[in-house]
Amino acid sequence: MEKEALLEFVELARSLSGTLDLDSLLKKVGSAAEKLTQAETSSILLLDEDKEHLYFKTAGGEKGGLVKKLRVKIGQGIAGWVAKERKPLVVQDVSKDERFAKSFDKSTGFVTKSILCVPLLLHNELIGVAEVLNKKDGKPFSDGDREVLQSLSNLAAVAISNAKFAETQRNFFTNIIDILSNASEARDENLAGHSLRIAQKALIIAKRLDLDSQEYQNLYYAALLHDIGFLTPGDRPFRALSHPATGAEMVRGINFLSGVVPIIHAHHENYDGSGYPDSLKGENISLGAKIIALLEAVEEERLNSDEVKRFANTRFDPEVVKIYMEEIVKE
Repeated sequence: MEKEALLEFVELARSLSGTLDLDSLLKKVGSAAEKLTQAETSSILLLDEDKEHLYFKTAGGEKGGLVKKLRVKIGQGIAGWVAKERKPLVVQDVSKDERFAKSFDKSTGFVTKSILCVPLLLHNELIGVAEVLNKKDGKPFSDGDREVLQSLSNLAAVAISNAKFAETQRNFFTNIIDILSNASEARDENLAGHSLRIAQKALIIAKRLDLDSQEYQNLYYAALLHDIGFLTPGDRPFRALSHPATGAEMVRGINFLSGVVPIIHAHHENYDGSGYPDSLKGENISLGAKIIALLEAVEEERLNSDEVKRFANTRFDPEVVKIYMEEIVKE
């Protein structure tokens, strides 16, 4: 493999290990395929849930947007044949191959002359196919081109598998978080929907602050789980004082929620240091905890606007109070 191709593979492998953004990764795979095979455009098609069709996940070129609206039946056209047979295929002149589906060119206005298509397989399971179209220099696609596209497709298959696994994990944890959130509210029928309301308002405030995507996510999950410590046994006065620290410990071992721990732990700390469990003060309190502290006090204690403003600099962070008044109260 030539030096340029090796560098492309190294970069893609680095991207693969550093992100689970599947669309971005597959676009990089497609761009590398076009560059290394000197093709006009490329497409990656994935197997649909019905196991009978392929759909376009990425499609390069000016007609890419039109192509992505189409589906390919397994066995139909070049891509469908490759998916069915699970074998790579090079067609140097599609006009002489009866497997070529002219309907796709008619739908998009793109003129296909030649195709190189390979299957995306992982552990012998079909995931989809990758294809490049029309060699720019007019030469036929070579065995070297096929090897490059197959290698890139192997990277794409791993990326797809990792992304699906990560999505399964996210769905699992999201459902568990919803269950725990609802369970923490079951102690009082008046609290139904409490955590979700706190989370929704917290994100409104967060939009005004310079939070990155991870901080934004941490705040949302912390708001949903901030009262999880009430699920432990004990009388209510004891749990009321201990639930921030208890709740933080309950989620501490979950890597996915590592950024949530300090927010839950400190959501009853006061800006002036008079809160609990650690009497933290000012900037020693996480921003997410400050936001939840204000919103929970408003909901549970029915604080009005004047009371909220009066507690600025004592119980509540003045900047959080300011944004709350402007974005939630609309004063």
